[in-house]
Amino acid sequence: MTEPTVVISLDLELSWGMFDLSFDDRLLKVARWTHDVGAPNLLNHLTRNGLSATWAVVGAMMRASLPDVSGLPEVRYPHFSKPWFTYVPKEGDELTHPEWFGARLVDMIRQAKPEQEIGFHSFSHVPFGLAGMTRERAVAEYVHCVQTAKELGIATTSFVFPRNSVAYLRELRDAGFTCFRDVDELPVRFASETLTRLGMICADFVGLAPRTIEPSLKEGLVSIPGSLLIRCAADWRKYIPDSSRLRRLRKGLERVRRSGGVFHVWFHP
Repeated sequence: MTEPTVVISLDLELSWGMFDLSFDDRLLKVARWTHDVGAPNLLNHLTRNGLSATWAVVGAMMRASLPDVSGLPEVRYPHFSKPWFTYVPKEGDELTHPEWFGARLVDMIRQAKPEQEIGFHSFSHVPFGLAGMTRERAVAEYVHCVQTAKELGIATTSFVFPRNSVAYLRELRDAGFTCFRDVDELPVRFASETLTRLGMICADFVGLAPRTIEPSLKEGLVSIPGSLLIRCAADWRKYIPDSSRLRRLRKGLERVRRSGGVFHVWFHP
């Protein structure tokens, strides 16, 4: 049993995270707020309280502008048939398009004390496990992450798959990464994925205790499943009572304190 450990991982993605599902002014507005206000405020909160986290950052947004992506094989998903970089500004930079690029934000995180870990949330937020993804694109995503890491002096240790859609683990290992966030260990799971999702929504509303996890090896990589996704307070999620959110966090902390293991909390800044 692992000694009691709390892990915080943060998916920092700006507009990259949702443009294939819904691209509109609201998405861009929220992404600008995250760049300018949300992520810096969260970083300040962590450092004031002496806390470290793993910031899983989309590789392309670590730059001040879009690098050459001509070598990335195209993907065609059933839900998004356009070329993947259709909406990304080709001539813009972080000053004109902070909803897409965050080089200064990444520098701020890297300079923070206590030290924060910078991980990768893929290079361009393609869902790895969906129909339409190819091995060639997965390998190219990993290669672009490694190139970005070398240019910026970032370790290729931690990887978080977009939307927790885990695939191509051997290729991830061969690229030089050593650990990844695996799918959540849920307190309730049904044969039907839809029922499982509904069950987890109910768990948020009633404050059900999350599980602690144990790291394991998969394909030569350290697998660290999530324990608790803290949902953003938008749309229907704003109706989840803060008291229920806090109840789940406190129950998870008490469980890991009492029984050991890893309590892995993750969310989107």
